Amino acid sequence: MQKTQEAADVSLIAACEQAAQEGNRVLDVFPAEDAVRVAVWEKVAGAITEVDVGAGPHPRPSRHGFPSLRFAEEQDFLPGTFEAAAADLEVIGHGMHVMPLGPVRADVAEALRYELDALGDEIHGLTLRRGYKHRGVADRMRGLDAAQALEVAERVTGTSTVAHALAFSLAVEDALGVAADQELSVMRSALAELERLHSHLGDLAALAASTGTVVAAADLYRLREAVLRLGARWTGHRYLRGAIAPGGWRRGLADIRGELPAVLENVEAQFIAVRRALDHTNSFLDRLHGAGRIPAGPLDLVGVVGRSAGVREDVRWDRPYAAYPELCHRRHMPGYAAGDAFGRYYVRCEEVLQSIAMLRRAGGTGCEFTSMPVLSEDGIGHGLVESPRGRLFYRVELRSGQVLSCRIRTASSINWVAVPLAVPNHNILQDFPIIDASFNLSVASLDL
Repeated sequence: MQKTQEAADVSLIAACEQAAQEGNRVLDVFPAEDAVRVAVWEKVAGAITEVDVGAGPHPRPSRHGFPSLRFAEEQDFLPGTFEAAAADLEVIGHGMHVMPLGPVRADVAEALRYELDALGDEIHGLTLRRGYKHRGVADRMRGLDAAQALEVAERVTGTSTVAHALAFSLAVEDALGVAADQELSVMRSALAELERLHSHLGDLAALAASTGTVVAAADLYRLREAVLRLGARWTGHRYLRGAIAPGGWRRGLADIRGELPAVLENVEAQFIAVRRALDHTNSFLDRLHGAGRIPAGPLDLVGVVGRSAGVREDVRWDRPYAAYPELCHRRHMPGYAAGDAFGRYYVRCEEVLQSIAMLRRAGGTGCEFTSMPVLSEDGIGHGLVESPRGRLFYRVELRSGQVLSCRIRTASSINWVAVPLAVPNHNILQDFPIIDASFNLSVASLDL
């Protein structure tokens, strides 16, 4: 029995290490029947494979060089699947105090409790207390048909409605062995870029507000509102909810080809002007450079956070889906190396312009409503997309057309592990709101 247990322990860490050595990505670690299963994205082949590593308890991957799996290994596991977690790091010393913030915070911030260990103004540690937004999303999907489960997926987080709907739809289509046609693929990519555009504009507005540049923040919020209204005219919903579905559309799209070019030109011109003003505002730039720098290490960060810290990965390029093979005809992945608040600002700005260019190429054609097909087959499928915050993974298991299980691995659940490392890294209390806004991660996407 002891030899069997040791073999299981080694195989889990070995599976993660082998994926890293081969340049692949561990997408999720989850229980399946009587084993722990590892979902791996094979970067060269583009395939997503699953590896069984036997029954637990296993060592926690986050304690063996895979910190980005920290939150994945805490969710939905049976008791004894993993070894006990290590105790939180305690910071002690004369004059050290804990400054609590949250869970109820200013404005419309999501519920999360920060405990800042500070000596005077200098931050020496940060502990995150989560769970206030937990809704049991994956559990809620069990037993639902695909149409009902899709409505749950769209409500994981408001700023990524399209990304979650698309990842879920791709997973269902993969399970059934079907593929979307070209016209459907183009419109899916266009909606995804429209969502990325309004999400990035909102994040940049929040960052500008955190530094006191309120005029720029107001201008960016105004541009975001223009994009939201465009989305409402196109899909009937400001946050593009209720359009994408497996195999078709749940709602018809209006034809906005007549107004799309003018709106995009106006948003682009005004955004460039606001960015130029911010790039020449020393009081703004000085607060960003060096703030919240991500320390070097094997964090496997994704999205804007990863690309601002030298991680050159974007699912739209590395594993193209929908119409991205055509829209991303020229490989240009905005990146930065410093991993600080300015890097996250820079990458978002570049991606705003990139999304506008993709929307111009995709156009804004309309389409008729097509009802979702009645699903009755069994299967397991994977959906991998680049949400506004980064890599989003869905694993859906269908039985007789109903969802037997669903695994969701969001970008925020990966990137939150970097925040407690970046905040104490030679920053003071006055830097914290700026660092928090520069990450602008979703709490709802962590507390699934």
